[in-house]
Amino acid sequence: MKMKWLFLTAALMLMIPTGASAEQKQLDAGEGVQAFAGHMWKHGELDEQKWMEIVRKYTPDEADEWQKVLDERKALRKQMKNEQVKKALHAKCAEMKKKREAALDQLIDRLANKEITKEQFKKEWKQLHKRKKWMTKAEKQKLRELHHRTYEAMKENDKKALASLLPQWLEHMKNENERLAKWIQEAT
Repeated sequence: MKMKWLFLTAALMLMIPTGASAEQKQLDAGEGVQAFAGHMWKHGELDEQKWMEIVRKYTPDEADEWQKVLDERKALRKQMKNEQVKKALHAKCAEMKKKREAALDQLIDRLANKEITKEQFKKEWKQLHKRKKWMTKAEKQKLRELHHRTYEAMKENDKKALASLLPQWLEHMKNENERLAKWIQEAT
């Protein structure tokens, strides 16, 4: 009986790496524009060039507006690398963390002194926890769906879908630029 388990385990161990390499070969075969859809923001200027290639191909009339948004994003990234801005942002984050901790301590004290019930504590704690989020759950879900639809459109080379999705990406990028600019301005 032990011998059967030993052979089964050995067989499974040999099959797993084979399956993974076959899966990797399938992924490698589909590289190109569709691979870009999975991680659009990781490499800065390289991604900006890819964005502009896609925009010029599917929505050339919006290329100037895209270039403005990408240039603004590049300027914001440059600001974020400035030492003074880094220090100011770090100080702002530390201040926000201290405020949240103080509010949580106060909330715990109120619960300990029986000024509020456990249900009220949970409700207020959720509100306190919710404030520190960069994006709401709805915004995150909307962004995930946009990523997925863009990935599928690129995979299928669906020009009509990409032409309708690119304006949504442009709007998202504008909103993110505004949010980042506001954050930098508040910190400095």
